[in-house]
Amino acid sequence: MNFGDMLAHIDAEAIARDTLAFLGVRSETGSEGPGSVFLAELLRREGFHPVLDEVEPSRPNVYAHVPGAGAGLALVFNGHTDTIPIGNSLPPGREGDWIIGRGAEDMKGGLVAMVHAASALRKAGIRLAGGLWMTGVIGHETPAGKKEGPRRLITRLRERHITAGAIVIVEGPCALWTASLGSTIYRITISSPRGPIHTIKVPYEQNPARWLGRLLLEFERLEREFASAPPHPLCGREQLNVGMIEAGDYVNRLPTPIRVLGTWRWMPGKTQAGIREALDSLCARLALQSGLSFEYSLEATREPFETPASHPIVQAFSTAGERLAGHAPPQIGMALVGDANLFANEAGVPAIYYGPAHETAHSDNERVSLERLAHCARMYALAAMEFCGVVTDQASPGGSAAPSSATPGDQ
Repeated sequence: MNFGDMLAHIDAEAIARDTLAFLGVRSETGSEGPGSVFLAELLRREGFHPVLDEVEPSRPNVYAHVPGAGAGLALVFNGHTDTIPIGNSLPPGREGDWIIGRGAEDMKGGLVAMVHAASALRKAGIRLAGGLWMTGVIGHETPAGKKEGPRRLITRLRERHITAGAIVIVEGPCALWTASLGSTIYRITISSPRGPIHTIKVPYEQNPARWLGRLLLEFERLEREFASAPPHPLCGREQLNVGMIEAGDYVNRLPTPIRVLGTWRWMPGKTQAGIREALDSLCARLALQSGLSFEYSLEATREPFETPASHPIVQAFSTAGERLAGHAPPQIGMALVGDANLFANEAGVPAIYYGPAHETAHSDNERVSLERLAHCARMYALAAMEFCGVVTDQASPGGSAAPSSATPGDQ
């Protein structure tokens, strides 16, 4: 097959126009409906048949399906249509190769590249053996978003309304992001049974502030242990940090309760259960030593994910890179957690990221390179052909068209 014929249908200037138009549609988290409608209209213009799945009133997910023409693996491309608040972000515009504006990198540019990749396959007459899904979800950006859109997509995957052998999230650097640490936000509350009384009534050794110091020393001890252990080869070591401390309301009143909030991130191979066990032990020990109450809770917990190098989706992108650039893209991991953690652990679908950049997201100078967007569109199209297989015009012995590469059944 002449890949050049298909790749010729990927028009960088058309990608630029569509990305700029998408950036002109305000779709902040909670009010992302117009962004989802734009994506649906773009899909429809390119010859697809999108479905709007209203997750909450006026906040739909978008799904478009290209049925497989043979027996191949099904592939889902995914991104989110919401952005963080526009704030003081630069207005949509273009400066040479750069497309500028809120959502350019995170991740409207990637969604446009996804659509143009599938459109190039359609225009070139390439029939994938496995089904291809293009999906856009709402409610991604926390804390305003509660992952409503990704979790609705997970429900569709579990119920097999949408089938997937793998999910590709159209975000990240031009590299195969195949692993992330797990993460949770912890809240530890230290309370005195004395309540917030005058400090002259309470010796310092019974002050919750003193035991806050002990807690922080325990955190330091744990951090030393994490630093001395072998890190994960892609996404690094386990880590614990403090983001907020809330304590006290008056100079001579006992500071109770004291709340400590932060993040705990752990490597693939460990689970939330291990974090809870460690916090159970730590809080019980400090409560016994101090006579104070130490309680904790966890929220926004996501387990780690790792998609092995041997998985067909990683191999598909590696082959696509070799064909397009002469070499496979590097494989990386991040401490950062995202929707791949949810898809892999809650839907049981292997996931990776591949996007144009991961440099300016959430900044007021958000921008993305058009050259990289066009590169991603080419990679998505080639990787879909590798992963799903391609049906040729040559009939198989059974009388049906045969895929150009042998792949398991559509799943």
